[in-house]
Amino acid sequence: MGNASKKIFSVLHYVANKVQRPAVVLLYHRVTTLQQDPQELSVTPANFNAQMGHLASDYNVLDADRFLYHVKNKKAFPERSVFVTFDDGYADNYHEALPLLTRHEVPALFYITTSKINTSYELWWDDLERVLLTDGNLPPTLTINIDGQTWQYATGTLTAIRETYYALQQVLRFCKPAVIESAMAQLYEWSGKTATGRPSHRLMTWEELRAMGNTDYAAIGCHTHRHPAVGMLSYEEQYTEIGMSKEILEGVLSAPQVHFSYPFGGRKFLGTKRYYNADSIKVCKALGLQLVCANYHGQVHSWSNPFALPRILVRDWPLDEFRSHMQQFFKY
Repeated sequence: MGNASKKIFSVLHYVANKVQRPAVVLLYHRVTTLQQDPQELSVTPANFNAQMGHLASDYNVLDADRFLYHVKNKKAFPERSVFVTFDDGYADNYHEALPLLTRHEVPALFYITTSKINTSYELWWDDLERVLLTDGNLPPTLTINIDGQTWQYATGTLTAIRETYYALQQVLRFCKPAVIESAMAQLYEWSGKTATGRPSHRLMTWEELRAMGNTDYAAIGCHTHRHPAVGMLSYEEQYTEIGMSKEILEGVLSAPQVHFSYPFGGRKFLGTKRYYNADSIKVCKALGLQLVCANYHGQVHSWSNPFALPRILVRDWPLDEFRSHMQQFFKY
């Protein structure tokens, strides 16, 4: 977000917050310590512990049921309301995040991508990092076919490899799952690496997911089956992709699923490339989902669209920086 956009957003949210006190939905992905984190999706346990302690002492943290009640019924939120969410379903959500949430009595909702649960495989952007950015001698050039188009990238230096990683990441995030799977298969063959992932980047097992769902401080929601940008799919493909994750989770957890978040979920788009669209909202309604989160900067008010709610992406902020951000979100 540029400086001009930040100023406009600041003015708009200040006015909106004057009209009605907001709630803020926080978005996390991982709580662990990684050797490298090119997407900046991980928060260290120490910083997460400090962040949750601050929320517990200074804010009104709502659980999934209470947050849903206010959104569905368009009720004004209690003062300084916060809702904590996680995307994807990494194993560290259970092993490292959940104990800290429990310590501080902070509830959270975990949106689960189901295709890699209970496997040794990584989500594709982690897999891309593993192939390109971890140890190993790579050929000096990568030639890859992505959805019928041939791309060529330099991989002869560390700088070139890193640039190739980010370039491929931008291309693949707007591709359909089968195209991504084909691209990764080519990368395995080209690099000489297998599809087996790292224990540090695995998702939860079904046993861990069930155990998490049975605790007092975790609720479970859907996040598609294979994590595509659903806005790139037809209505029927979206229905299958979202519906499959909902059906799988309901079968495993023996509980109805009413929560969903869009993969990537930003409002930004490149031409016709969108992370979600009007069909996405129609599919969510058709599947009986009741509350859907996106991933764009903003606060939630009673007039917010319950099928595309904004969330604030939390980085690995030390306590002082986290505290400063939280103050800004509730400024009025």
